[in-house]
Amino acid sequence: MDGNHYKRFRIMKNYKNSLLHLLALSLIILAAGCEDRRMNNMVEDKVYLNNFGLNNQNVFKGDNFTYNLQVVKSGVGTQEGEVTITVDESLLAKYYGTKYTLLPAAYYKVKNSTLKIEKSDYQVPFEVSFDAAGIEALQTTTQFTYAIPFKLSSAGSLHTAVETQLYSVVVPTVVSPYLGFKTAGLAAATSSLSLAGSPAETKFYAFVQTNYNNKADLQYKVEVDEAVLTAYNIEKKTSHKILPSQAYRLDPASFLVQNLNNEQALTYYLLKNNAPKGAYMLPLKLTQVSLFGINPAKSTMLIPVSIQD
Repeated sequence: MDGNHYKRFRIMKNYKNSLLHLLALSLIILAAGCEDRRMNNMVEDKVYLNNFGLNNQNVFKGDNFTYNLQVVKSGVGTQEGEVTITVDESLLAKYYGTKYTLLPAAYYKVKNSTLKIEKSDYQVPFEVSFDAAGIEALQTTTQFTYAIPFKLSSAGSLHTAVETQLYSVVVPTVVSPYLGFKTAGLAAATSSLSLAGSPAETKFYAFVQTNYNNKADLQYKVEVDEAVLTAYNIEKKTSHKILPSQAYRLDPASFLVQNLNNEQALTYYLLKNNAPKGAYMLPLKLTQVSLFGINPAKSTMLIPVSIQD
């Protein structure tokens, strides 16, 4: 190889080496840039109470109802640790003056005041049970409004959010667990039956619901009660006619709210050619339920029925 060829060979070799070094450096920079972008706008894990601040809660009389005070963990999901709630009476005066009185510890119980939060957790609950009957009796005697000022703290690598998200002043309101019509009183929708085009039976639905988180199969009874319509006509100064009994049927098999459901439909049918055309009312009344009770304010429902040509 002559001098010129050797010189050109060295230049080409150095050029290739430079390109390889430049390519390697670019890949390193690109990888570092991708890593940085992956974490861009991500924040460290923080914990706070879901229902922070003033927290009005229904406490149901009956079968050991439990309230879950949820802790939320937000962020990149790389930290774990423990969280603890304590009762801090100073929060009542600090944020609400003299409006609330500390509920004595004998009327509630926290199942576990310290919980472990794993890296993958988003929410964990503190379970709080209440002596509903005792609280009701205490409030009747003293006429005070009671509250429990919970405060959240954390341990390990978990950080906490701002102070106002770390306390929850739980104000228990004692209520009865009830079943009732979702649309009580006069229903907005009209059940319409066409004498010409309808089948022999036409299916319709009315909905019942609980005012609590239902954890049982609830069997209930519904009756058509003309007295409900009579009372409505007197109150409203109207003259609605009741739908003749031969023109409808209720389906008792549908009188069930299943376990873990708070709302379910009952089924009724309008029967063709069993009533003259015109406007009617179907007055329904809840009369019985297998657990707890029926809401007196939501125990009846009046369904307008229109029978047309």
